[in-house]
Amino acid sequence: MMLRLRSHLLPAVRAAWPLHAASSLHHLVLYSTAAAATAAEAAAPFVAEEYLVTTCGLTPEQALRSAKPLAHLKSSSKPDAVLAFFAEIGIHEADLAAAITRNPRLLCLKVDETLTPRIGMLRDIGLSTPQISRLITVAPLIFSNPTKISRLPFYLSLLGSYDKVHTALRRNLLLLSRSLESVVEPNMAFLRHCGLTDCEIAKLFLASPRTLALEPEAVKEIVVCADMLGVPRNSRMFKGVLSAISSITPRRVGAKLDFLKKALGCSEAEVGIAIGKLPSILASAEDRLSRTVEFLKMEVGLNAAYIVHRPALLGYSLKKRLMPRYYVLKVLKEKGLVKENVDLYGVVCKIEKKFVERFLDPHKESVPGLADAYAAACAGQVPPA
Repeated sequence: MMLRLRSHLLPAVRAAWPLHAASSLHHLVLYSTAAAATAAEAAAPFVAEEYLVTTCGLTPEQALRSAKPLAHLKSSSKPDAVLAFFAEIGIHEADLAAAITRNPRLLCLKVDETLTPRIGMLRDIGLSTPQISRLITVAPLIFSNPTKISRLPFYLSLLGSYDKVHTALRRNLLLLSRSLESVVEPNMAFLRHCGLTDCEIAKLFLASPRTLALEPEAVKEIVVCADMLGVPRNSRMFKGVLSAISSITPRRVGAKLDFLKKALGCSEAEVGIAIGKLPSILASAEDRLSRTVEFLKMEVGLNAAYIVHRPALLGYSLKKRLMPRYYVLKVLKEKGLVKENVDLYGVVCKIEKKFVERFLDPHKESVPGLADAYAAACAGQVPPA
């Protein structure tokens, strides 16, 4: 409050007073501000929660969760210095608030000994101030260890841009804690041995940063599991299977296969076909898959073989895609406006624009309100059969 007041008052005073008078008043204001701050601190102890809300911009709920690491502070002098430092170098207030929420101890770091040299390192590797501002929202702990910063150039080179690195860090903060020499680079070498190119490894890494951050033995276990599923290493879906297995861990793959066999009513070999076409079903929530399969089999009347060879159906939203489009197709078939053999899979897979052009626009007059009914269905208001 005092700092803000001073910043507003001094320019106006300097403009109105002679230079020597303004200078004298400046010293007086500084002395008065310091004295007032000292008196205030002596009169009232530092309250972390209140400081986080009023000064740092956190919500009361965030402040409640973040206050404990600051409980040892007796005054606001160190946090004030940290906030002033970040403000001076141009860090966005919202980004700083997000960083403090993730790591309140950021407010306890020393400006000269820690923050200044770390910011210098980040600038030396080519990060701009806006990029640094974004970085601290996902990796505020980067200031605690210069080794974390030294690993950033590797990931920038691998992925090709800061935006992609930011995405990877948002998905897995462990990246900067993993040794490049003993973990990440051996994993990349092994994946190259499995037939993946550096470009494919980068795509796998971006989709599933956890994969390269695992211990090398764990990555080998994932590859063995993918081999057991029957997905060829030279298949374009191989890296997708690796990503899916990594997200659920190899130990859960057996249970997932049993679930899919039971839900679809098919053999393990048939499930392998589905996984080979849509690896992400391995990581899909079981309750969501159960509802989708039930709809496709009981309502639409599809059999297991049809679904297994078109597993993309399992990847679409039941309420926002499958049910609304099935409803439109059903209405049009009942009115004889489309052929009976029009395939649901082809209808569901069309992009929205093509679907509207093919199944809604031509029937505005013959089926008034169909487009509105479709929109309502997309909003979850599916009309009764």
